[in-house]
Amino acid sequence: MKPSNNNIQPKEILKYINTDDLHQFIINYGAKHPEFMEKFMAHFSPKQVSAGKKDYAGSILNAFGSNTLSSGNRYRDYGDYGFDALSVAEDLKLLLDKAAYFIKHKNYEEAILICTAMIETIPGEWEPDFDYDGDVQVMYDEAIDTLQEMLEQKLLSPAQKEALFNWYSKEHKNEKHRYVGLNTDLKALEEFFADTPEMLDQNIKNIDERILSATDDYDRQRAAMDKIRLLQNAEFGKEAETVISQYLVFSDVRKLRVEKLLHEKQYEQAIDLIKDGIKIAVSNDHPGTASDWKDKLLDIYLLQKNTTKIISTAEDLFINGRDSRKYYPVLKKHITPAEWPVALQHLLTNMKDSGWGGVNDFKAEILIEHKMWEALFTLCKKANVESLEKYEKYLKPYYAKEIFDAYFNYAEKQALITDKQAYSNVGRVLKKMKGYEGGKEVVSKLLLKYRELYKRRKNMMGELKGV
Repeated sequence: MKPSNNNIQPKEILKYINTDDLHQFIINYGAKHPEFMEKFMAHFSPKQVSAGKKDYAGSILNAFGSNTLSSGNRYRDYGDYGFDALSVAEDLKLLLDKAAYFIKHKNYEEAILICTAMIETIPGEWEPDFDYDGDVQVMYDEAIDTLQEMLEQKLLSPAQKEALFNWYSKEHKNEKHRYVGLNTDLKALEEFFADTPEMLDQNIKNIDERILSATDDYDRQRAAMDKIRLLQNAEFGKEAETVISQYLVFSDVRKLRVEKLLHEKQYEQAIDLIKDGIKIAVSNDHPGTASDWKDKLLDIYLLQKNTTKIISTAEDLFINGRDSRKYYPVLKKHITPAEWPVALQHLLTNMKDSGWGGVNDFKAEILIEHKMWEALFTLCKKANVESLEKYEKYLKPYYAKEIFDAYFNYAEKQALITDKQAYSNVGRVLKKMKGYEGGKEVVSKLLLKYRELYKRRKNMMGELKGV
């Protein structure tokens, strides 16, 4: 006997119905029944307001709860359960797509609810140990970015913007946001809240609280810079300059004043400010910051065509800075040919010999430029055989026997090592040795020796076949 349709509840049908079939039914039925479609649109229109943020927060929590990882996976050291970051991010992306849909139809209120719900909820569920590639962090960032775009494009009404600011004023203080963002920070919204005197005052108070509560100079500097930008954007230039003067101890703030002085061509004042910045950086053991200031000094001296200062500053940066290569042309240009030999020796003496995996390549380039072959050979021999190989074409005409002997000793030592890379090294160096006078005979003897001694090393025998 067939069951009656009267016994089937709509909930049961909806539970098992194919979603595509349901969509098609609504479209077809709505085309024939305008009254139904009118009610459908009135209820589901993107301009409608939802029950509230709570529903979206529940969806976010569900994204984490329904995409769990048990302890039997690569995260087993972090507890019994975690979350599958990629799957969580995919679910959260659907919510962000929905926010974009609401923005498209100018329902900014609903988009704000989605974004603020994500920003509030994600930090409580997120754990870095389970979000190895930052998939969930990107969703958090995109929620902030969406709010930022609405503010930048001035899409919000004054009431909406004020409500968002009131939310931000409380939310940004919560420590849970501190390390969640991957490429952005909730405080990125701060600069947009300066429309009214009340809003600006409250924003300034918020920043002042951050400055006072900062646990280190990095956070204090960031807060000070935010305060300056906020005042500048609100066209409170005089007040911004006062804040700059107050926080000149911070390098980023000092740079703002230096740039202003340079724009006004007040070079001597800028130089004094930079020199004080160097002293502060040195006392705080920040050599990188000190180098940056010296680099700025060099730019000014170049503008002033102050040769003496150019040479002394460029020389200091060449020896103590992060990129000697950058300052070498400056020194060559401004040091006279008569003074260059002595200056060059001073530079070479103070350059490091070693670089990544061998010699300092830039030092080697300078020696080659000046045909200082003995110094180049000493440099390479001191480093390793690979360095001799690298600069062999320059050194071979003068130090063939020494290089050959170095290759021979290297091959003998590498042959003792049971390692694929060592076998490769032996094969490579033996090939090079064949290019030297008497090298073929020596290599033939070594091959006979190795094939007898190490005949059970298949990988080594394979390398020797190519010699």
